[in-house]
This record gives sequence, structure tokens and C-alpha cells, in this order.
Amino acid sequence: MTDSEFSGPTSEDFINVSALNKVFLEVASDLPRHKLQRLAAAPFLLFSLRENDDEWWHNALNDDPQQDLIATAATASKEIRKLQTAALGFLWQLARRNPYAARIVSGATVAWCEKLSAQTLVVLLDRVAARGDLLTSRLENHQGIWSRLLGNGSCAEWSVRRASQLSALHSMLTRTRSVQYARLPAAACSMPAVDRHVADRAQVRQRHKKV
Repeated sequence: MTDSEFSGPTSEDFINVSALNKVFLEVASDLPRHKLQRLAAAPFLLFSLRENDDEWWHNALNDDPQQDLIATAATASKEIRKLQTAALGFLWQLARRNPYAARIVSGATVAWCEKLSAQTLVVLLDRVAARGDLLTSRLENHQGIWSRLLGNGSCAEWSVRRASQLSALHSMLTRTRSVQYARLPAAACSMPAVDRHVADRAQVRQRHKKV
């Protein structure tokens, strides 16, 4: 692969990640508004779509719709369905356009990105968007990291907040089981400048709204 195939997420990608995180935190947490906004700006998705559960995805996308129906868990709530639909659409188009970026923000494997992008969006949403067993907290089994994110990762000081969020991102990327992720942890080191650009753009937008 050439370096052009390792292009990281764009500022627009990060804006979408932040928007999805905000919805997730509104549904799944009781954080105060100011902390929620800060944590939502983490440069990766705070929730998981079972990117590393090959068996789940194999069953969910099985060609036999009756078998899939039997295996399906309870239907997700309206709020979670909306979030899952938006997240699936975002990652589907990102996996097609820039699978490396999709892997960075979701911790997914190459195989998962290929599986996702091989589906039509209609089939993908039809099969999995309403499932109640799709979305989970990305850090639910890593309480130490989650606790640090709730603390330093949502504090008022930008440099402390970003350092904590990037540390969590690095931990997520280095935990992957795929050897094809060799270059992913290094991506975390190049993100502060990108994140600052996103933050600056958000501040400009806020000023325009107040005018």
C-alpha cells in the first residue's frame, strides 16, 4: 500500500464523529451538558457497532432472512435506532471512501470494513439498524480508560482534555487483534492539530450563531 492509502480522517469526518458521540452520550449517560459536549469531541466513536464480532456480523448478514429474524435480539429503542442508522450510514460511506479512516475512528478491522462496504446501504440498514444487540459502549470493559475520559477527557482545559482523549484512542488502536493494524496506532500521534482545526471551526460557527 502507498502512503495515499493511509490518509487519515478529514475535519468533516471528525465533525460527524462528534455529532454521533453527542447523541450517544445524550442517550446513554447523565453527564452535565458542558462535560458531554467536551467528551463528544473525542476523535473516535465512543460506542461500538460490534466491529470485532465476526460471528455476530456473519449471522446478521446471512442470506437467509428467516434465520436472521430468529437470531435477532429485541428491537432497539427509537433513539438507539436513529443513532445506529446514522452511524451505519457514516461508517458505510467512510469504509468505501477511506477504509483507513474508518478503522481509525471505529477500531475496526480491514475485514469488517470490507464486509460493510460490500453491502448496499439499503440491505445493511434493513438487516441490522433496528437490532437491540448491535450498539455497545466501546469502553464498557475498560473502566480505567472510561474513568479517565470522564475526568480529564471532559475537563475544561483543552490540552489536558485532548491528551486524555488521544491516549484513549491510542489504547483502542493498539488493542486490535489484526496484524493489519500495524500503522494505526501512529495515527493517534498526528491528530491534535486536526482536532484543533475542528474545534476552531466549531467556535467560529458558535460566534456566527450568536451574531
